[in-house]
Amino acid sequence: MGAIKETPIPLAVRIELCRAGVQVIADRLGIRMLHIKGTTVDRSIRPKTRNGSDVDIIVDPAAVGILHEALLAHDWQVYSSFEDGSPFGHAQTYWNSDWGYIDLHRRFPGIGLADDSAFELLWDQHSTVVAAGREIAVPSVTAQAALYVLNAARGSTNDRAEAHRFHRALAVDERLRLDLLIDRLDAVVAAAVVSGELQRHRRRAEYLLWKTVSEGGTRTQEWWGRVRAARSWREALHIMMRAPRVNRSRLAHQLGHAPTRLDVFRAAMTRARVAVGELLPRRSRG
Repeated sequence: MGAIKETPIPLAVRIELCRAGVQVIADRLGIRMLHIKGTTVDRSIRPKTRNGSDVDIIVDPAAVGILHEALLAHDWQVYSSFEDGSPFGHAQTYWNSDWGYIDLHRRFPGIGLADDSAFELLWDQHSTVVAAGREIAVPSVTAQAALYVLNAARGSTNDRAEAHRFHRALAVDERLRLDLLIDRLDAVVAAAVVSGELQRHRRRAEYLLWKTVSEGGTRTQEWWGRVRAARSWREALHIMMRAPRVNRSRLAHQLGHAPTRLDVFRAAMTRARVAVGELLPRRSRG
């Protein structure tokens, strides 16, 4: 009899098992957590199920550190940190050779409400579904719709058009509930990207960041947008101090190995040249 060949677990199955696995860890620690995106999205919002490539969760901000330590103890590794992952610093990605990727959100891009208050609002009226035999918590359908619209704001032109059509097709009462929740989450600027009304919010602090994210722009513009969108002067100062630094995690992924000092130096020089090139045209126009 020949040797039995190992068959890789299909991605869709692995994701469901991963969902259940991280839920077991959270339940043992008493951590509140909402599963979002992928197969957890209600069919009334996305009729065609999309498995995605990872597991996305929003965690009670007070328990992020606890879950982080638990994931490390269960052989997950940090793939990209909160600071390195996106302009919004919203999620930290973990990798496990058996179960794949987890995106641990401490906030959702576009929501301006304080992280703890936003989580409580999303947790309110949550429901449950089952993943690989394990009960998991998901936001209410209205909250899922809000996250869908906000997520589309960072997506492609097609993503935004699809989300805009979804919003317009809602019954009047459903649209009112959705718009009210977006307002309570202080997420009207990101939602305006989807509706094509971003210019109406040009006086808002987060306007430049969303304009750059949705319409394109230079890295310098993006960083300045981050500074302007900061929630406090301490956060703004931290962002300004980080701006010149090389993103070591991203560089490691690009190189395929831990960057050497020479790698970092070269990346820093390239970063500096790009920044100067972006700033010089402004001076010449001035």
